[in-house]
Amino acid sequence: MRIDVRDNIKEVTKGLSSIQKKQLPFATMLALNDTAFALHKTYKAQTKQKFDNPTSFTQKGFRVQKAKKTHLEAIVYVDEKRADYMKLQVDGGNRTPKKTAIIVPSSKNSNDLAKYQSGNLTKGAVNKIKKQKNKYFFGIPKGNQGSEGIWERYGRSAVGTSAGAKIRQVAKLTKMARYKALFPFQSIGMGVAFSRRNGFDKFFAKRLRHALRTAR
Repeated sequence: MRIDVRDNIKEVTKGLSSIQKKQLPFATMLALNDTAFALHKTYKAQTKQKFDNPTSFTQKGFRVQKAKKTHLEAIVYVDEKRADYMKLQVDGGNRTPKKTAIIVPSSKNSNDLAKYQSGNLTKGAVNKIKKQKNKYFFGIPKGNQGSEGIWERYGRSAVGTSAGAKIRQVAKLTKMARYKALFPFQSIGMGVAFSRRNGFDKFFAKRLRHALRTAR
């Protein structure tokens, strides 16, 4: 996503002298970076609004590439490790497994899986569940009742032993997972960048005033 602010700069700098205009690259650089970090903060906050119990992996996935005086472009992006996952959250679509299958949480009954309802079940979470052999098992229940996945033993008889415990599926293995678009990356960005209260225009006016006061 690109946000062009050249027209905004022209409007603000109409009455400046040629000497004053020498301060424009410096003020623009600072204002672009101010806006980029405001976007970064907003994106992180919005994960809590758009996702059901987002993991820290999701919340900490945004990065900023700062503008320079010689390159007046600031970029807010999702880091490479989260790019494929977040693209599905932004655009929606189908996901196919990189290996054999995708593990998709199918129930909120399990406290261990409740925060992964958006589908971002981590390798660490799976390993943690695998260690709880009295509580969970992987595969298909005996008698072929149900589909392959993660099953939870629950009820009073599940405490300390698996004998006679009830079971319920808390995640399933699938060859394809379908995602709805949950995170409107572009509209959030546009809303912040062109906000009168906390957008580029406000940052630019502030930075330009400072640059003109301190000009040599």
